[in-house]
Amino acid sequence: MALKMATTLECLACLVSFLAGYAHGDKVFDVTKYAASPDGSAEDNSKAFSNAWNAACQYNRSATLVIPKGTFLVGPIVFKGPCVSNPSPSVQIIGQLKAPSSLATFSGPSWIEFNDLHELVLNGSGIVDGQGADAWNNKTCNKEKKCKNLPMSMRFINIVGGQITDLTLRDSKGFHVDFQQSTSITVSHLNISAPGDSPNTDGIHISRTQNINITNVFISTGDDCISIGPGSINVTISDITCGPGHGISVGSLGKYQNEKNVVGVKVKNCTVFDTTNGLRIKTWPGSPPSEASNITFEDITMNNVSRPIIIDQFYCPIHQCTDQPSRVRIHDVVFRRVTGTTNTPVAVTLSCSSSMPCKNVQLQDIDLNFVSSNATKITSSCLNVEGEASGTQNPNPCV
Repeated sequence: MALKMATTLECLACLVSFLAGYAHGDKVFDVTKYAASPDGSAEDNSKAFSNAWNAACQYNRSATLVIPKGTFLVGPIVFKGPCVSNPSPSVQIIGQLKAPSSLATFSGPSWIEFNDLHELVLNGSGIVDGQGADAWNNKTCNKEKKCKNLPMSMRFINIVGGQITDLTLRDSKGFHVDFQQSTSITVSHLNISAPGDSPNTDGIHISRTQNINITNVFISTGDDCISIGPGSINVTISDITCGPGHGISVGSLGKYQNEKNVVGVKVKNCTVFDTTNGLRIKTWPGSPPSEASNITFEDITMNNVSRPIIIDQFYCPIHQCTDQPSRVRIHDVVFRRVTGTTNTPVAVTLSCSSSMPCKNVQLQDIDLNFVSSNATKITSSCLNVEGEASGTQNPNPCV
């Protein structure tokens, strides 16, 4: 009896403490209280979202910006810090956000941007719809091949500490999610999708960002599922389902002057299917000097993948390319326990620079087979690469 009473008193004390904490600081900023409406215009809803965010950002205690049930057409919006409180206000997306279809609405590189925030929590069961079809079919995009600068759906800049979870993103005009100059980020349980022929719709792009963990994400787009750009340090990617698309890529690297090195990438426990590449490192020819090192791909399952394992230091998707070798130095790379099927005869391609040969590339327990039951023999191709193979090797290694 005494134990039961003590337990009851403890529960009451917890409840009182929780209510006291809520009364002394926790506050919800609902965008509909600031005139956002499912019937509103993109411009009016953008203003309402901005007003709600500014109020939450200036609040000196714990705050949450809430986008409730409903479908909101909203134009470009920046959730800008620094805010009065630390951590910054949380953002909960429960409803559906739709971007304007017309590119004329966008003057910057992104649709929804989070900038200069600390300990950002972004979650919810909502949908972020970039409505990219009109942009992909735009004459300028298709005929002049200018699809590279289409607005990203979500851009994160200067975020120190963050958790992005449980959202659905679809049909972004450009990249779906982009991280720049950020640190200590966890990304999990996202569902990202766009048609397989949509141009430059990378699922998640990372650059100049360190200590980022991406896990339990489904990505189906027209470009890289995840692309890891210059300045990425200590990147962990796990339990990703990727396909269709262009696979999981480090790069492209070496396109611009003064790029920062890529150091410490681990990709593990992923499934890649129906993609044009599997696990890829790509650098531009004639590039300025930089490095990509300490990269491990392990426990990866391939299903009907073209070029399952590829290092390409001759990457050049445009028509005019230099014949000068890449000066990105690639070293200490491991492909370990990569299994499944390929739909091209050359399953492993390691094409490295003549001026900067790849060093210490390890192939460990690779078991790839041709996708059909015919007798097509799969092979490996190597150029300017030093390394070794161990364990099961199918196809026969060329290092």
